[in-house]
Amino acid sequence: MMSSRFLSRPLRLVSLLLIMGPTAVGAQGTVEDYERADSFNARTRGLVVDVAEAPNWIGETSRFWYRKSVEGGDRFVLVNPLVLQKQPAFDHGRIAASLSAARGDTLTAVTLPFSSFEFAEDGHAIEFTLADSTWECSLVDYACSNSGPVPERPGRGGGVGYQAGPGQLWRSQGEEGLQSPDEEWEAFIQNYNVAVRKVGEDDYTLLSQDGSEGNAYAHRSMKWSPDSKRLAVYRVIPGHQREIHYVESSPEDQLQPKHSTLIYAKPGDVLDKEQPVVFDVEGKEQVKVDDSLFPDAYSLSSLEWREDSQRLTFEYNQRGHQLYRIIEIDASTGDTRAVISEEPETFFYYSPARGNGGTRYRYDLDDGEEILWMSERDGWAHLYLYDGATGAVKNQITKGEWVVRAVEWVDEEHRQIWFRASGMYQGKDPYFLHYYRIDFDGTGLMAFTEADGQHSVTFSPDREFYVDRWSRVDRPPVAELRRTRDREVVMDLEDGDDSALRATGWRYPEVFTAKGRD
Repeated sequence: MMSSRFLSRPLRLVSLLLIMGPTAVGAQGTVEDYERADSFNARTRGLVVDVAEAPNWIGETSRFWYRKSVEGGDRFVLVNPLVLQKQPAFDHGRIAASLSAARGDTLTAVTLPFSSFEFAEDGHAIEFTLADSTWECSLVDYACSNSGPVPERPGRGGGVGYQAGPGQLWRSQGEEGLQSPDEEWEAFIQNYNVAVRKVGEDDYTLLSQDGSEGNAYAHRSMKWSPDSKRLAVYRVIPGHQREIHYVESSPEDQLQPKHSTLIYAKPGDVLDKEQPVVFDVEGKEQVKVDDSLFPDAYSLSSLEWREDSQRLTFEYNQRGHQLYRIIEIDASTGDTRAVISEEPETFFYYSPARGNGGTRYRYDLDDGEEILWMSERDGWAHLYLYDGATGAVKNQITKGEWVVRAVEWVDEEHRQIWFRASGMYQGKDPYFLHYYRIDFDGTGLMAFTEADGQHSVTFSPDREFYVDRWSRVDRPPVAELRRTRDREVVMDLEDGDDSALRATGWRYPEVFTAKGRD
């Protein structure tokens, strides 16, 4: 459904029609059509009740709370799965009265001015944020007080921020030192070169002397080895800084158009060229890295050290996206090898697999001895187990005419993968997300969800329980508490009530099936 933000803009386009009267007809409909569409959200907001939001687990326990919609507003519910207890998270009326007195508001039990909170004082109080302040309300006498300003989040520090596109990732430089894991050294960029010094000292040593404005070492890319004996960094030859220009024709905060720019390379532009370099800090030696496996980069990922401090890896996305590699560097010699090399005939979908697109997923086991990897090499997005030492596929983990959407969790102890997938249920919408578990060897596939709908599952910290929230375009949301070991429903949390919405004459969209282009 189109949001009111987008629907509001056509009103400006048809405003001249008002001169001719309220029933003037444009190519896209009458003014009343636009006004009716623009007011839809306001007219229907809050008419579906008993809809549960995502659960919030309390610490490392199986207890959780969630917010649900009720007539006129919202309420908070507290659940203890161990005793199958569901109750109000607190006395909403007393909280409303206390906050109203403290703030001068007029609040009710269903119009509390916060959407999230945390238990404090061993569960005898709650804390939440209002505007720029932290508030605390006792659950004993229900007195509420302002605890002061919200603490500022620590900044990243150092460097100038750039809004940059592909091939422009290392343009910002930082001035702050990067401290080594043993806290003895700090590394920084001095006049485009890499320098190190003892923590607390002013004197420094240049590890490189070949840096320049047109061939600079990038502060953001520096990584210490776990044993603090080596330092890895990208040296960058800048590409073309092309500026893309945008004009926002109808900004919401002014009548005139707005102009903005973005640094973004176009096809054919020269991109930044990143070359990894490894330094032996104590020996003050530079190790040249063989670049034959990554000659034409669209982008290189950050450098990541293995725990043994002898190897480091990065990912290479070749321009054109028809070659994607995990490359390992021998820190002593600079030799490189392709641990995994994806070479599809079409292109590699390099966006991270998060459930709504993208298929890149990687998980290293035992310091890279094994690697879990997602690939579309058989035509479907599936998981593979690789031998990290040889680069050979040990086995395909998931298989079939369905797709893995994202990995939720890797249980290394039991060698199991918990993941999301679509299309496994024949005859049902192939786009619905469902949740599963499978063993590394491809056996033991188990489904956590089966209802015909789009699922969102949240597991307890100990994974003993999970909340399954699901819905369809023609069915209001449902929330169920299930036990993980047998997937049984132990408590029906909420079942959305849409009767007030349907009483307005609103009807659900009609679900249909059509053939694709293929």
